[in-house]
Amino acid sequence: MFLIAAGTMAGYMESHRLTLRVEQLEKFLKFLSAAQTEIRFSALPVDQIVKRHGNGLPFLKACGACFENGMDFFTVWQDGVDRSGMSDKDKDLLNGFGRGFGTSDTEGQISHCSLYYELTSLSLKEAKEEKDRKSKLYQMFGIFSGMAAALLLC
Repeated sequence: MFLIAAGTMAGYMESHRLTLRVEQLEKFLKFLSAAQTEIRFSALPVDQIVKRHGNGLPFLKACGACFENGMDFFTVWQDGVDRSGMSDKDKDLLNGFGRGFGTSDTEGQISHCSLYYELTSLSLKEAKEEKDRKSKLYQMFGIFSGMAAALLLC
């Protein structure tokens, strides 16, 4: 019974990982939209935008705190993204955004947010398709591998 339960849990954990990726990309997309709006209409600096709209993702919260401590934004951004548990492709996307965020004038920042909004939308679409394709597969594979291991040991 323990082997079946372990296999089932492993399958559900992999399925949950796919769901978390979709949720994280959706939250980052919301952040990008809010950041673009803030830059366009209020011309807020990067630190205030991150503090105001960064509550959805843990690495954005860490970046908001880094401004108060006088730390380098991109170093904290990169460290937070690396610890976020996202895929390497998503980490590259987020680090690319962080590298250019707050480094140009208002129009440049709006364009930067717009570009990464589109790139993140594509990644989100891909993540949703992967979740739809593989989620049930991981769950079933976990159950069946647990059953197979139990049968082999009996």
